Amino acid sequence: MANSYSIGRIFGIPVRVHSTLLIFLPLFAVSFMPVRGARGLFYGALGAVGLFASVALHEVGHSLVARAKGSRILEILLLPIGGMARLDRMPHRPADEIQTALAGPAVSLLLGIACVYFLTPLVYPANQLLAVMVYTLGRINFMLAFFNLIPSFPMDGGRVFRAALVPRLGRLRATRLAATVGRGFAWLFGIWAVLPLFTGGSVDFFLLLIAFFIHQAAKAEAQQVEWEAYAQHMQQQQQAGIFDDLLHKWR
Repeated sequence: MANSYSIGRIFGIPVRVHSTLLIFLPLFAVSFMPVRGARGLFYGALGAVGLFASVALHEVGHSLVARAKGSRILEILLLPIGGMARLDRMPHRPADEIQTALAGPAVSLLLGIACVYFLTPLVYPANQLLAVMVYTLGRINFMLAFFNLIPSFPMDGGRVFRAALVPRLGRLRATRLAATVGRGFAWLFGIWAVLPLFTGGSVDFFLLLIAFFIHQAAKAEAQQVEWEAYAQHMQQQQQAGIFDDLLHKWR
């Protein structure tokens, strides 16, 4: 993707950061500050970096399972609203897609357990502010795990939902239905984001951005699968035409 910068590799997978994340990172650091002042900003910056490290590991979970299923991982891209693993193709077997989709939330769940139940008690006696940040990251990882399991395509739960439908509906119809459900969830998120306006509050712009991203991504993925189905149909038609020509010549 344009305007992104390489920050290294994890398990041989290139990791890139979009330029917009670099702009928003100081805002995340401020939101993570456990106390005021330079000390608080330092720990806030650690929390912000830890958040996107957690997102990167979430995407690594997807990537390693997808690679084991035969996909090639192009890169992991970190954005202000999360991460995205770019593959040359998604696993098509429903069982493979389900395993790939669940790998990310599984990593987030393990990170949450490690931070809350192991690292926080270990760090707390030596550095209470650092312990607060570790505990906060643990809770965020729990949220990442469960939020991504919402059956809103193309989020992880939505991919599981689509894969479960494929054996009965076929990939094209399953994708259309999952994308429709995903766009429905996007509208619900958008409404939830603006509801505070009616009670004197302010719009949750971050949730509104997520809603927009889910809506557009669901639409784009549905169009991609429709194009794949069309290309496959045309290839079959072409092969059938060649076979008919050969049969006609043979006769």
